[in-house]
Amino acid sequence: MQASNRLCAALLTCGLALATGPALAAEPAFAADCFLAGMKANNADAVAACYAEDAVMWFPGGPMAKGRAAIHDGFAGYMAAMTVKDAALTTIGEETLGNTHVAWGTYAITLVDKKTGAETVERGRYTDVQKKIGGRWQYIVDHPSDDPAPVAK
Repeated sequence: MQASNRLCAALLTCGLALATGPALAAEPAFAADCFLAGMKANNADAVAACYAEDAVMWFPGGPMAKGRAAIHDGFAGYMAAMTVKDAALTTIGEETLGNTHVAWGTYAITLVDKKTGAETVERGRYTDVQKKIGGRWQYIVDHPSDDPAPVAK
């Protein structure tokens, strides 16, 4: 998988837990709601706002990004080359304890290459840790990864 595709997959996971209840009118229930809205809007600023100032993210097939600014730059670079057509997270499990929320699941991001117009779907899995900071859920750790290649027969 190309590095840019791996980055996109990471960003999506980055995410990435779906809220189990209805979202609040003004504020997303969990960071995943914020993340999906930013991705679907192709807005790296909006995606980065879903992360705490000192968050850590491991982009699939890429380096660790430490801090909101580095995470923003990773998404901005990705969105410079690809347009997010759709993004979805499927939660497999989640647990909330006080001001900490942990989620894990799978993601699918539909992308369009800005140079070629080719459409692809990135699929992977994620684990994230969120913390309620200033009254809203933000990622403090986001670890998405690509689905493994199919086993050769």
